Amino acid sequence: ESHRPMYHAKPYWADNSVGIAMRAEFEDLLRRYHVDVFFAGHYHSYLRTCDGLYGSVCSNGGPIHITVGTAGAHLDDESLGLYDNVWTERFLALWGYGRVTVYNSTDMLFEFVNAKNGTVEDKVKVRRRR
Repeated sequence: ESHRPMYHAKPYWADNSVGIAMRAEFEDLLRRYHVDVFFAGHYHSYLRTCDGLYGSVCSNGGPIHITVGTAGAHLDDESLGLYDNVWTERFLALWGYGRVTVYNSTDMLFEFVNAKNGTVEDKVKVRRRR
């Protein structure tokens, strides 16, 4: 868990430089120790990456990165769009929260829930890879 995400797709280049620096410092550790999910905030939106994200490549031995920064501050400007990348699986600019259900020592479910109406807007099952 981190305040800043390592991967995001909003064209806020000064903020993205922090994520790029974090990748250089921490990404090898996440891969080496088989981290399955990396949670972050900072951006006032929701973003989920592909599974196995490492070195900006999907299915490459890294974690899923999930950014949830939608608890109440103003939302990110959707008119800016996202910059092209291979890792964004889902992006939402609406107020909501993350809900985690742990089934056992190897399986969990992450859901992004719309705060306005309780609808599950995105979900992903995570299975431990060890």
